[in-house]
Amino acid sequence: MSMTDLRARPTDPAAVAIRSLSPALGVEVLEVDVARPVADRVVATLRAALDDNGILLFRRQRLDPESHIAFSRRFGTLQEVAQKQYQLGGQPLIYVIGNVAENGRAIGDPSVGRLWHSDQSFLPYPAIGSLLYGVQCPPEGAATLFANMYKAWEALPAEMQKRIASLHAVHSFSEYYEGLRDRDATQPPLTDARRALYPDVVHPLVRRNPRTGRKALYINPGYATGIQELPGADGASLLTELCQHATRDEFVYAHAWRDGDLLFWDNLAVNHKGTPFDTDRFVRRMHRTTVAGNPEVYAASLIA
Repeated sequence: MSMTDLRARPTDPAAVAIRSLSPALGVEVLEVDVARPVADRVVATLRAALDDNGILLFRRQRLDPESHIAFSRRFGTLQEVAQKQYQLGGQPLIYVIGNVAENGRAIGDPSVGRLWHSDQSFLPYPAIGSLLYGVQCPPEGAATLFANMYKAWEALPAEMQKRIASLHAVHSFSEYYEGLRDRDATQPPLTDARRALYPDVVHPLVRRNPRTGRKALYINPGYATGIQELPGADGASLLTELCQHATRDEFVYAHAWRDGDLLFWDNLAVNHKGTPFDTDRFVRRMHRTTVAGNPEVYAASLIA
């Protein structure tokens, strides 16, 4: 499909016009104002479009915190921001990202997301979806890259698919955070209490969409530190090989942000990472809500 094609499911009375963002993944949803109440049948159509495409883009949105939260809640229970210093004032469900300050105090997380990752894969039940809203976007730099993990799995040779289908990766918040502090000295030290709150977890290298059954490679270099069944150099080498494969150019879409963009992505279907920008010249302010994981959805994503 070309980038100017419009698609809608003809049998769906709530069909929503969408436009492809790239050959790799993603669609732009046209003429849907998410700040206003969205009908149940439209929400169902959007959910199906997310299943098919991994990312939904809504341009020219005007979201206050309440409307951002209300729309996000149509897709599941929202998770409170763990880093309280980056909670939007009075809104514990909104995570502020960027080099933004108020009254001389940083209120946005300035360095999160610079490695390829899937949000909260360090949790036993990782985040289902993320909805990131561009409040103030630099005119250059600060793109977000997204990698299609369905296509990454499907492009693997059959022998590799068979080899890894029953393997598991170790995902570590502690190792990620220590690396983050090496890159950004403003991040506070990791306390014993917080380390205990997020112990290492193990997830399969391959999961499936609970509604479509489509399989996705579920690894990332941000949090995955090794392969449980292959400790040492062999597992590290395989993990590196798979992560490099998953971020090949043909699987990646680069999103250049505009003020008012809302991006909704499926954390099972995609990995993502942020890119740098000139923090001396530009201010970046993003607001994110997170659709929390749960045992039922996670169990349904496991390969029998």
